[in-house]
Amino acid sequence: MKRVYWMIPSFVLAFSMLITPVIHQVSAAEKTEQDTSVQEGIDKVLAEIDTLQKAIQGNGELIKINEAGKKIDEAWDLIEEQVEEKNPEAYKNIEESLYPLIGEAQKPSPDMKKIQKLIPETTEKLKDYQATLQQ
Repeated sequence: MKRVYWMIPSFVLAFSMLITPVIHQVSAAEKTEQDTSVQEGIDKVLAEIDTLQKAIQGNGELIKINEAGKKIDEAWDLIEEQVEEKNPEAYKNIEESLYPLIGEAQKPSPDMKKIQKLIPETTEKLKDYQATLQQ
């Protein structure tokens, strides 16, 4: 009976040694998938910023501007944690202009000059970060 107690830990150890490389392979695949989703997320944020730019240049309807601000916020929320984990410095840099842009776009009476100043600044920061992901 004592032999059985000795064998169980041996089987557990052997099994864990066999499964560990498989777990690491999955982690590498997840990392690649995560990079892709951050890339796609940034593309989505940039597309929503472009929509905001068009709303301002068009007739400047408050409803469209507020909606664009909301969609930018929603798109950023999807990737925010991943960006912060990967590169806290870039995350902080992006948010210094992104959050004021989102906040201003969602105000009842947004300052169009401020938004037009924040759009290119935020866009540049997002594109710069996206370029670092592609390296």
